[in-house]
Amino acid sequence: MPQDSRGPAPVTIIVNARPHTWEAKEIAFEQVVDLAYPGEPPNDQDIYTVRYSRGHEGHGTGSLTAGHSVRVKKGMVFDAYRTSRS
Repeated sequence: MPQDSRGPAPVTIIVNARPHTWEAKEIAFEQVVDLAYPGEPPNDQDIYTVRYSRGHEGHGTGSLTAGHSVRVKKGMVFDAYRTSRS
């Protein structure tokens, strides 16, 4: 049986209450931040927190930290918060 070379099927994920189509098996912390704050590159004064829910069994809820990723699932919800240091 030939292997499917198209990769994973796209799924819809929710980032900060906005739907996004995602075509990879996983999403990284930095990618969630980019979807949450498009066109606003992180700077030294910003701290980001990413939490997710509706994930795969055993990893249904949790947080993502810089340099880490999580497997995506259709309907998965991500909340990204930006805090500025004063």
